[in-house]
Amino acid sequence: MPTPTLTTSAYVLHNLGLASGFGGSLFGRIALNPSARLISDKQDRAKIVNAAWNGYNIVNAIGLGTSALTWFFGRSKVSGRSISPTARKLVIAKDFLMGATLVSGLVNLIGGGFLAKRSLQEGIPMESGSKASEEAPQDVKSATKLVNWLGVFSLATMAGLIGVSTWLDNEAQTSSKWRLVANILP
Repeated sequence: MPTPTLTTSAYVLHNLGLASGFGGSLFGRIALNPSARLISDKQDRAKIVNAAWNGYNIVNAIGLGTSALTWFFGRSKVSGRSISPTARKLVIAKDFLMGATLVSGLVNLIGGGFLAKRSLQEGIPMESGSKASEEAPQDVKSATKLVNWLGVFSLATMAGLIGVSTWLDNEAQTSSKWRLVANILP
């Protein structure tokens, strides 16, 4: 039995949101930030990297926000109990991972905004896209460390979300109860 169009659309939006959050963050961490060293002026490094990250933060916020909205809306309709005990545990794990991703993303958004504002207004020296120079003010060094740590944490929680989502989807596909519930969802 096919799932309704709205449920399928929400599922697609949910997965696209996770993909945009994970993919963009992974690209920034392993490609953009290290490549900033190619820019000879340390203050220009900060301006360019922070402008790039802040530009992507909009996409990231929309993507993860969409994932969260579709998850919590669907979650309000189905707890996982209607599928199996394993699915119920996966739903709880996904709740935790979604919350952790959203909180770390919000703090990162604020920290990144602080760094971008400082780099554009005052100029801050950076060694790379993820490391402040020794001559940078202490608050910039601390914010950079926090943003980097939370960036790694967010990647881990988003990877966990993708993994748990896949496991939950597979669990649901084996459930005849779920197929019945899916047909009455909007």
